[in-house]
Amino acid sequence: MEKDMGTSTFFSVFQLMKFMQYQSMKRMEKMDLKPSQAGVLFSLKHWGEQSQKQLAERVGITPPSMTVALRKMEEKGYVTRRQDEKDQRVVKIHLAPKGEECIEGIQRVICEMEEIVYQGISREEILLMKRLLTEMKNNLLNSKDFKGVDMDTIIEKTCPSARGSF
Repeated sequence: MEKDMGTSTFFSVFQLMKFMQYQSMKRMEKMDLKPSQAGVLFSLKHWGEQSQKQLAERVGITPPSMTVALRKMEEKGYVTRRQDEKDQRVVKIHLAPKGEECIEGIQRVICEMEEIVYQGISREEILLMKRLLTEMKNNLLNSKDFKGVDMDTIIEKTCPSARGSF
């Protein structure tokens, strides 16, 4: 089945994602936050304290880039570093209260973006779209190419906004 790019569902979803990414990036700049730094904050919120190496792997950047990012985020008061109680050689990164506040701001940006993209679309259509997107995601996850791969791994491997943008 051959389609031109203008009528491809995949291309439409890709464009929508890029438009939303651009708008959310502009809004996060007002918060003095880069999208990749938001990834660090959400990783800490989701998985709790982590070593610098774990964070770099989860966010999808090199350890040296993570060092730079964490230094900037620590200066802004978003994260703190503490020695691991079990292994003094390991430093754990923690989400600071200011980082928690930042996450709340990011969540507001997400809500604002949803309000914009859902304009003129009924609640029923939104629910249908979510159901269809979930089915499409599950179709991919159930395909042979995704056997044995979990969602966290997929997100870690496909997080280009985090790479090199600190």
